[in-house]
Amino acid sequence: MKMVSAFEHYESLIDEGNDPAQDPPIGQAYMSQWDGPLFFDGLNGNDKRVLEIGIGTGRVAKSVLGLGCRFLTGIDTSPKTLARADLNLRNFSNKELVLADICEFVRPNTFDAAYSVLTFLHIEDKEQALKNIYTSLLPNGTFLLSVSKDEEWFDFNDRRVKLYPADVDEYIRLFNKTGYHIEWVQETKSQTATLIQAIKK
Repeated sequence: MKMVSAFEHYESLIDEGNDPAQDPPIGQAYMSQWDGPLFFDGLNGNDKRVLEIGIGTGRVAKSVLGLGCRFLTGIDTSPKTLARADLNLRNFSNKELVLADICEFVRPNTFDAAYSVLTFLHIEDKEQALKNIYTSLLPNGTFLLSVSKDEEWFDFNDRRVKLYPADVDEYIRLFNKTGYHIEWVQETKSQTATLIQAIKK
């Protein structure tokens, strides 16, 4: 089994035809364990400028845009993944896809809300990522994070990907350190993830 970076893994997924945004209903139901109704209620993205960190192929973005998001900016580090997201979201003109790493991406006082699902497991410098999101939010802007329960390594097909897991207490510590006010913390119904909603004060 070969060791690969998250970038290499996601580029390979596209080459292999793996696209969660195009999964059949049973696959969509499986993926919704990490977001689902609680997530979308917490995000409340209607008529807001929204940032998605790790847009992937657009699975969550399609729902956010469909629910009335004013404008969505999605960032990702994989060019092939972004190209697929552009295809999957082709019916929406109120979007922008950016090739960027959240540890470097900053747009001060731009977004009403931000969210991330199944991406922070790949981010080593979580504090810097949270700082950049905080800076990019407008005052009283909301950040909704889906925190998965991960091991240090993820095996998929013929490859092994290094992850950077952190427990909920560590995330709460980092949120507080970077200036957020935590509104609520709640486990999803499937218990596969914990959602953290925080506000920029």
